[in-house]
Amino acid sequence: MFQDLRNAWREAVENFRRELHGEEQGAGDAHDRLRTMRKDVSIASSELKRIEREAAAARSQAAAERKEEAVCRRREGLARGIGDEETAAIAARYAARHAERAAVLERKAEALEAERDLLRRELADMERIVEERTREVGAGGAAPEGIGAPGTGARRRTGLEKDEAADAEFRRLERERREREAEARLQELKKRMR
Repeated sequence: MFQDLRNAWREAVENFRRELHGEEQGAGDAHDRLRTMRKDVSIASSELKRIEREAAAARSQAAAERKEEAVCRRREGLARGIGDEETAAIAARYAARHAERAAVLERKAEALEAERDLLRRELADMERIVEERTREVGAGGAAPEGIGAPGTGARRRTGLEKDEAADAEFRRLERERREREAEARLQELKKRMR
């Protein structure tokens, strides 16, 4: 499930990057690239919403498991109160299972929320870049002689410079994501070692 979400997100970002750098390669006109970039932003936004739903579902499931754990603990206490050790032991086992499931679901929700926060920032950057391109294309007129069109050497160089800056920003975001994932894995290993 997580891998599917990551793959869909990465595919949208890669498509966005290809469109962002399409003017370098002379692929299509500026309006077509902009339309495709908007579509990629829309896909990325949909994936973000899906991750938000997954995180909310994990939180809800964790809360339900915590409630079940409390019920089992209450039953355990009641059973011990009347001297029924067998029932108390069974209730304690089930309480431990519910507690373990709840802890796993809480960690899952935390991971999804961290991923969601990262994706929100990346999506905001993508939207900012699309807005910049929209203004550039609008300033270039409605005809295809917008960004990167023949005969607009100075504008094309400016667009390419912005593409390089955007590419550097995407690399920085990707590096930060990898660093956060590595830190999360390290923290998880530290928890296991305790």
